[in-house]
Amino acid sequence: MKVEFTADEIHTMLEAVIEEVAALKLDKADRAAVRRWLADDMTPGSLAVTRLTEKLNDELQVSHARTEVSSIKKPDWL
Repeated sequence: MKVEFTADEIHTMLEAVIEEVAALKLDKADRAAVRRWLADDMTPGSLAVTRLTEKLNDELQVSHARTEVSSIKKPDWL
């Protein structure tokens, strides 16, 4: 089974995370810097979001492969 997120889905997740970070007790300048970073650098079509999408999808596949049950079973008497 292969699960892949699109760049738009990743961007939506990133926005949700940034909103939670911005809700923390940060200085106004820090909160503004985080939101500015999201608005300026992390737009849906940007290279940074494309790279983030690739990395997250790769990690998701690795994680999924680790959790799959092996077809080779170890005998229970060993």
